Amino acid sequence: MQYDWLLFDLDNTILNFTKAMYYAFEKTLKDYNIVSEEDLMTVYRPINMQCWKELEQGTITQDELRYLRIDRFIKAINAGVNSTDFADSYHANLSDKIFWMKDAQTLIPNWARNYKLALVTNGFKEIQRARLAKMNMDGFFKHIIISDEIGSSKPHQPFFDYTFSKIGNVDKNRVLIIGDSLGSDIQGGSDYGIHTCWINPSEKESPEHLTPTFTIKGLEELDVILK
Repeated sequence: MQYDWLLFDLDNTILNFTKAMYYAFEKTLKDYNIVSEEDLMTVYRPINMQCWKELEQGTITQDELRYLRIDRFIKAINAGVNSTDFADSYHANLSDKIFWMKDAQTLIPNWARNYKLALVTNGFKEIQRARLAKMNMDGFFKHIIISDEIGSSKPHQPFFDYTFSKIGNVDKNRVLIIGDSLGSDIQGGSDYGIHTCWINPSEKESPEHLTPTFTIKGLEELDVILK
């Protein structure tokens, strides 16, 4: 299948968000002198995942998610700190460093020679823009679409409507979305009628109701699909 447009998710697709999250989380705990014998990431991660799931389901807004996940975490560990201040520090620390997914820095310029690329990401604009600036790859992406800037998030139709308005309302059969999230990237792309490529390094089973067009373990396998 020949594609004209490749729509790339950002987190855990091009940049290693999991690594950045651990870095920012530990730094923020240290900044606030929060010490525990328990691994507090095991408390935070399910809270964070639940909040993002609620966003995908449309039961909370992105503005609510911004502080809700940290507020739930601070209450869960009964820490005597202001959750809003903690969240602001955590978000700043998330912007402090970037960590690349394997081969992404090499592959993106190669793909940009033959395809039109766009970044389509759920996230907070101040965090994503700071991280994108550190990537120094704006020239390879014709459009950068951030949910917080347009008021809609993947997997919802308005996000994809906006994306397609930016890329010229092209034939959906000529567009491929690549991402690690079954909920936002694969479900969203499938519902919108475009082909999907699920990055699945741990080889998880996809649910019966959702079949990605392609499944790969890492970006280095994408060229096999594109040939």
